Amino acid sequence: MEIRYYGAKKILIADTNKHIRSIDDVSREDENGNKIEPYYTSVIFLADNFEDSKLNELYVEEEIK
Repeated sequence: MEIRYYGAKKILIADTNKHIRSIDDVSREDENGNKIEPYYTSVIFLADNFEDSKLNELYVEEEIK
């Protein structure tokens, strides 16, 4: 994954054949036993005050299955 600039904004872009999720968004079950899958995306707009050094602490890049 890489950070690029889109005008004045920063965006996080997944590599080819990969997607990104929040490190805290993991598979789990709700109160009825239904499986909840994490939300994946290929592009994320980052906050203006985002520190590039925090990238691997906040996001995970995984192969598309």
